[in-house]
Amino acid sequence: MSTPAATDRKLQNKSLLGVLLMIGGLALYPISDGFIKYLLGTYSVPQTIFLRSFTRLVPLLVAMFFQGGIKHVLKTQHPLSHMIRLAVSLVYTYIFMQAFTSTSLTVVYTLAYTSPFFMILLSAWILRERVSWERWAAVAVGMLGVVIAMRPGSGLFETASILILAGTFLGALNKILMRRLAATEHSLAIAIHPNIAMMCCTGLILLANGNWKAMPLEHWGSFAIVGIITAAGQYAIAQALRFTQASVLAPIDYSTFFWVVSIDYVWWHKSPDAYTLIGAAVIVSSNLYILYRTRREEVKKTAVAS
Repeated sequence: MSTPAATDRKLQNKSLLGVLLMIGGLALYPISDGFIKYLLGTYSVPQTIFLRSFTRLVPLLVAMFFQGGIKHVLKTQHPLSHMIRLAVSLVYTYIFMQAFTSTSLTVVYTLAYTSPFFMILLSAWILRERVSWERWAAVAVGMLGVVIAMRPGSGLFETASILILAGTFLGALNKILMRRLAATEHSLAIAIHPNIAMMCCTGLILLANGNWKAMPLEHWGSFAIVGIITAAGQYAIAQALRFTQASVLAPIDYSTFFWVVSIDYVWWHKSPDAYTLIGAAVIVSSNLYILYRTRREEVKKTAVAS
């Protein structure tokens, strides 16, 4: 007989809610990355990771207090799974931080849009989720939109691509591991643990190298904004993975493209060209189709159950 706590942790079939949470959570990350790229022009990768983890840990710990306290939130049935996920999260975070120092947000995010392929492969292999051919087709169309937007032959894929693709694979694996943990673990715990691990690891690096750089007050404010934004994004994504299959959520990664274009325009004064707009239209269409298929499948399941 299952306990009430175990019942509460069961994955719930609330696909539309999961999709909306994923869209919202993913929208916060490009905004955060804009601040991070700006700060990486002044501070080292370990110091930036440490401060980002610290500032986003604070609101998560406050939220933990209001959701039952340490024992309720951080108790775990799978400590080893947490450790594996923390190692994956640390490596892919470090990879993307390094990528931000050497190339633009647009380049990094464009290559990161290969994540749905990894997500679908991993969700079918690890989570044993069924992936319909319609979803495969929507992912392919979305990827085509990314290729159109980034203009083949422009030299984009020749710079730091292997490193970013490796980070993208680990990022997809991280989401799969998050979904497995979401079956039994509190969403706040899934968000809190990696930040603690990153603080510990980067803190040791900073102590060993002695390369901590003093910061003016406005930069502390920037890191605080990053912390609040990414804490909210982490929690929203953890909840989304609780409610919806990873293979359904995978194509929504494309939605960050529009935020990246907006940030490039506002922050770095870069305007999208015709290729970008055409690619964006294709990406929007693929995402709308995924939402349409999700609703149809839910209606069909409800009809069969009735």
